[in-house]
Amino acid sequence: MTLFSCLLLLAACAAPAPAPAEPVGSAKPGPPSPTPGWCGEPQLDDRQVALPGEHGTYLAGYLLGTGDVTLVVVPQASATACSWLSWAKEQAAAGYRVLAFDFNGEGRSGRADTGHASDDVTAAVKFARTGSKGPVVIVGASRGATASLVAAARLDPPPAAVISLSGPGDYAGESALEAVPRLTAPVLYLAAADDSRFAADARAMYDATPGERRTLTVVPGRLHGTALLTITAEGATEAAKAVGDFLRATAPPRA
Repeated sequence: MTLFSCLLLLAACAAPAPAPAEPVGSAKPGPPSPTPGWCGEPQLDDRQVALPGEHGTYLAGYLLGTGDVTLVVVPQASATACSWLSWAKEQAAAGYRVLAFDFNGEGRSGRADTGHASDDVTAAVKFARTGSKGPVVIVGASRGATASLVAAARLDPPPAAVISLSGPGDYAGESALEAVPRLTAPVLYLAAADDSRFAADARAMYDATPGERRTLTVVPGRLHGTALLTITAEGATEAAKAVGDFLRATAPPRA
């Protein structure tokens, strides 16, 4: 072997290996395009937003109202941002800014095969704060309440307040019961007396929450989650009053 051949061989060994080609179709998905008539509501055609998720995907949502205080509303299992629409419109008319979203892999949102529901709540609060410097209140229904409480316990700065509607103490690997001792924001636990275990879970989380800025309201009936605020049935009047009183006390709407 000649000296020139040896030098070529050494140079080849020292050269860095080329980077592997990115598999076809592995590019990160972009934000979802607006869907005309989403939720059966033409008003949402120009109110749709794409929230950057915590794990490389986008969450689909809508943003109503122009107030200084933002309500981030979080859906229950088998539901999407559309489940909040009637209440969101009421709160926007009352002077609040309302952000609703679909969880990762659900509804119109993209899918990232990692993370927890509380990560999506964190992403939604971050998005709300990019568009407004005002207070943020998190309102979660059922599993959305569990995720909201877990996220609220670690958010820095914390939200202005948290509302749990029929939140279970534990859901899908996340424990609100373990998180609430770290809460510093005012919190309302709301559940219906005849709604399975959820009233008992509300009491347990209330007992585990430190300080005096906690409220427990158990209303009659069996309404669950978002239905406490969107369906006319036993307990609905009491639930609406409890939530309205809590919001006015902790984060009243500001123009």
